[in-house]
Amino acid sequence: MKNISKYKFALCGMGLIASFLLTSCDDWTDNESLDINQPGIEDENPALYADYLESLRTYKESNHKTIFVSFDNKEKQPFNRAQHINVIPDSTDIVSILYPNNLVDREIEEISETRENKGTKFVFTLSFDAIKQSYTLLKDAENKAKEDGIEITSPLPTFINYMVDSLHNSFSLVNKYNYDGVCFAYEGKSILHMTEIEKTEYKSYHNAFIGILKDWSSRNEDKMVLFQGKPQNLLDKSFLPDCKYIIIPCATAGNASKLSYNIYSAAVAGVPTDRFIVAVGTISLDPADMKTGFWADGETHSITGTSVWVAAEHEGFSVVGMGIYNVSNDFFSPERIYHYTRMAIDNINPSLKN
Repeated sequence: MKNISKYKFALCGMGLIASFLLTSCDDWTDNESLDINQPGIEDENPALYADYLESLRTYKESNHKTIFVSFDNKEKQPFNRAQHINVIPDSTDIVSILYPNNLVDREIEEISETRENKGTKFVFTLSFDAIKQSYTLLKDAENKAKEDGIEITSPLPTFINYMVDSLHNSFSLVNKYNYDGVCFAYEGKSILHMTEIEKTEYKSYHNAFIGILKDWSSRNEDKMVLFQGKPQNLLDKSFLPDCKYIIIPCATAGNASKLSYNIYSAAVAGVPTDRFIVAVGTISLDPADMKTGFWADGETHSITGTSVWVAAEHEGFSVVGMGIYNVSNDFFSPERIYHYTRMAIDNINPSLKN
C-alpha cells in the first residue's frame, strides 16, 4: 500500500499543478485518482500529460489490486464515446475484448495507443463451454436436416476436432492483433454422479482442452495466461500456478456472503489461493431491468458492493483484484461517465486523499 500511495500522491501533485491551468485537483483525483477527466489536457500541457502517463504506467507495475474488464467491441462504426476502447478509465489494468477478430483500423489504433500510453493489457477469452454450445447447436441443426431428408455434403467433425480447429484459429489472433495474452474459461461440472460412459466422454473433452491450453502456454511464455470459471471442476489443475489470475464469475452473487462462498468453493486442493479476482456485471441499459447488476436487496449495485468486499481482508485466500463485465454499460451512469467503475477503483485502491 505504501507504493500505491506514493504513486497516487505523485499524480495528485501533478493535478495540483494543472489546477492553475484547468481546474481543481479534486476533478483529477475524486474516486479515481488516476483518470484525467479534462479533455484536451494532452494538447494544452503535453509535458504535464506525459508526466501523468509515466506515473500511470509506473503505478500499474506497482503492488495494487488489479482491475479487469470485458469490453463489447461489436460496433465497428461507433456512434457514441462508450464504443471507443480508449475511453475506458485509465486505471484499468486488463481489458478482455469480446470480439477479438476482424478488428478495424480504429480499434487497432486505440488498443495500441492505450497499451503504449497507459500500460493497459489486452486479452481475449477462449471458453470451452462456449465452443461446446456452438458445436451442440450445429450438431442439432445437422441432425434436424438429416431428419428432413436433406443431404449433408460437409458433415461436422467430431467435437474434439471442431474444438481443436476453433482454438488454433483463435490462437492465430494473438500475433495477428498483438494481444498480450489469453483468458481460458472453463465452467465444467462435477463428475460424481456421471455414468461411466458420461465420465469417459467428459474426461476426453476436458483433457483435450486443457492439453491444448498447456501446450500453447508453454510455447508462449511471453504472453499472459488467465483462467476464468470454476477451477474446482478441473480434473487437471497443474497449469493453474502458471496463470497470472484466477477469475471467479460472480455476476449472480446477490450479497457479500455469496462472494465468499464462491471463493471458498473454488479454493480446493490444487488451486492457488493467492490470485483470485471476482468479476461482476454492470447494470442493464434497459431502465425496466432492475435486477441485472444489482444485489438481492434491489438497491446495492453489484460493482459497488463487490468493490467494498474486495477491499476487505479475507482469511484463507487473497483477492487481488476485481472484474467488471460489459464495462461500457457503465459509461452511461447519470452521475458521470463510468461512475461505478471509478468508485470501484477508488474503493479497492484508495488514495491518500481518502
